[in-house]
Order: sequence, then structure tokens, then C-alpha cells
Amino acid sequence: MKFQPAVLALAFAFVVSFHAAAPALAQDAVRDLTIVAPAAPGGGWDQLARAMQQALRSGSLTRSVQVVNAAGAAGTIGLARFVNSEAGNPDALLVTGLVMVSGIAMNRSPVTLADVTPLARLIGEYEVVVVPASSPFRSLSDLVAAFRANPGAISWGGGSAGGTDEILVRLLAQRVGIEPTAVNYIAYSGGGQVLASVLGGHVSAAVSGLGEFSAHIESGELRALAISAPAPVAAAGIPTFIEQRIDVSLLNWRAVVAAPGISRTERRELEDLLRRMAASAGWKLTLQRNGWADLYMEGAAFERFLTDETARVAALVASSGPRKGGSGYPTFVLLGGLVATLAVIARGIRERRTLLRAGQRVPTSVSAPTSANAASLALMAIALVVSVVLMNVAGFLLSSTVTFALAARAFGSRRIARDVIAGAVLSAIIYVAFTRGLGVTLPQAPFG
Repeated sequence: MKFQPAVLALAFAFVVSFHAAAPALAQDAVRDLTIVAPAAPGGGWDQLARAMQQALRSGSLTRSVQVVNAAGAAGTIGLARFVNSEAGNPDALLVTGLVMVSGIAMNRSPVTLADVTPLARLIGEYEVVVVPASSPFRSLSDLVAAFRANPGAISWGGGSAGGTDEILVRLLAQRVGIEPTAVNYIAYSGGGQVLASVLGGHVSAAVSGLGEFSAHIESGELRALAISAPAPVAAAGIPTFIEQRIDVSLLNWRAVVAAPGISRTERRELEDLLRRMAASAGWKLTLQRNGWADLYMEGAAFERFLTDETARVAALVASSGPRKGGSGYPTFVLLGGLVATLAVIARGIRERRTLLRAGQRVPTSVSAPTSANAASLALMAIALVVSVVLMNVAGFLLSSTVTFALAARAFGSRRIARDVIAGAVLSAIIYVAFTRGLGVTLPQAPFG
């Protein structure tokens, strides 16, 4: 048959074309990506997520990429949600970095980076100290002089407590002879809030990555006083701390991880995708524009790096001792006590009105709200004290159970066993919701 050679040639060409196209098909297996930035819009993690989105789109490496923000607790809330909701999903990525490692250690988060799939470290960024253009501080020496004269009068705006921004401020304080605990540091959940606070003059100075402030530095709205690089950065044009005779340098690294439970093949596809993104012209232009250092690292080397960083930061947090101000829990207790006290007083008023409407004599015990409920108010005060004292001694579950039972007694309940059981159940529900659902650590008993 004369057409046989032509058919064979066509078949051969098809097979060759298929095998040539096969690698591209495998590389593009991840079609629709979701990148989670565990911070509010405008921050460093958000900027990195959106830079990745742009690079992946412009390089036609994926069909679609969306960025989702999940702010709170130095990224640990976003981490907990990511681990719990995206397990096994090969199309979900999470931006992480040094701040999250610190947040996990500080918050004693039950969810850690050991619960995700490491992919690659992408960039490093130097920190910058800025002030509003209208600020009286024209140089770092001006700011440091005022800082030394009255540490509490100088407010510093930055990212999550314990993160890179706060670390830099406390390093600066140590170098210029100021007790780190005297630092007036105001933590925000994202770079956008930090930017708004410094532009609005709500803080004396602000600290964040260069990329977060660069546009406003160029426009003249902000004045950059120092950059945390160990050597001059020509592209930035900002004097380093070291050049200004203050021995401070710090590099904030950022990375990306995948969801837990994905297969080895899916992990290799994601690593290949990031490798191609990092090699693209668009990504290199992004690095240059934002002043980011290319710190690309993947595979076993990145896993070892994460392990080492986790141990290093955990040791730093442990050696720093309790943080000034401690837990915010007593504040919530006092607010709750105020509400409960008002409720007790309101109950006395209602009782008095009910008796008056019925034409009955009002007993002395309810003749005035303050005296009528003296016992209830005293019991509520005891409940608050018990809650605060027991919290760090016996943990959240036991202290909350006791507090609930005492509060119920203050409101007139006489069923102690029932109140204890109800308090224990309610405390357990709250504990699970916060620790498992939100990744927020609540105090545990020393033996728990």
C-alpha cells in the first residue's frame, strides 16, 4: 500500500511531538493556584504573594493565581487555617518567613512549620527605619538622641510583636544603651497599617522591609534614616546603621511552603514551578525593583535551614524571658468583670421595680442596687481574682471552669455540680476553638 509510509511517518511525528510536549504538560500540571499571605494587605508577605502572582501570570506558568489574606498572631492564625483547611491540596501555597518562626515560638503555637511541606526560600529583605517627611528627626542621630533622652516618648510602629521589625528596634536599643523593655513598640497586623500610621504621624518612626516603604520614600512622603544591611546598598541610596556608627544589621528572609499531605510528585511539580518562576526575567526585575536579595534555596537544603532557624529563634525567645506587659488575658477578664458587675446591678434594679409594681414592700436587701447585690459583687470580684491567679498556674481550662462556677453563684445559682460541669464543657469548647481553629495558644497547666 503506497500510503503506508505516509501513515507511518505521520504516526512517528505524532509520537515524537507527544513526547516533546509531555514535559511541558507535566510542568503545567498545577493550573489554578491559591497563595495565602498570612498578614493584612500591604505587608511583606502580601507583597511577596502578589509578586509571585504577577510573575506566574506574566510567565504563563499557571492558568490562574489568586492571593488570599489571613492576618493575625505573626502569621500563626493563617498557618493554622492553612494546615487545617488545605491538607492534601496541591494547588495551595503559603508565604512564610522569619517573622512566622518567631511568632510560632512566642505564641507557643500548636501548629508549626513542621506541619507543612517545605518548598523554597525565595528572598531576603533589609529593614528600613523611616519617619514622616514633616518629622523633626532629620537623621538617625537625631532620632537616637531623642530616643536616649526619653525612650518611652518615641513610639515605633512595625509588624507583629516579636517579628523582625521589633527585633531590629530592640537591637538598636541595646546598641545605644537603652533597656529593650523600655521600648515603646506598637505592633500592627500588616505593612499597610504600619504605613498608614507613620504617614498619619501616629508613631514617631516606623520599621519594615524596604519594599513596603520604597514608593513613599521616592515620592518624598517618608524620609529613610537607616537600612539594616551590613554594607551599603547602592540601589537603595540609604545609609546603613553601620555607616552611622551603630553596629546593627539584620536580614529578613521569606519563603513559600505547600499544604501537608501532598504526594511526592505534586511536591516536585510545585518545586519545578517555583524554580522556573525564580529564573524568569519578570521575577528578576521584581527583585531589583523591590530591593530584594535573591536567596533561592529548595529541597533538603531548605528543610535543614528551616530546622536550624526554628531552633535558633526558639532559643532567642526562651532567653529573652517574659515579655513586657505579659498576656492580654487579664484585660479581657477585667472587661468581662465590668460587664458582669453591671449585669448584677441591673438585676437589683429589676427586682426593685418588680416589687414596687406589685405594691409590695421593698426589702432592705434590694432597696438599693449597690447594697442589694453586695454579696454578688463580692463573689464576682473573687471570681476575677481567681481567674487571673489560676490562669498561669492551673491553665485555661481549670481557671475558666472555676470562674464560671463562681460567676453562676453570683447570679443566684445554687446548683454547684451543674455549674462546674457546664463551665468545664464551655471552657473546653472555647479552648478547642482557639487552639485548633485559630491557632491561638491559651495557657496550659504545668502538668498538662
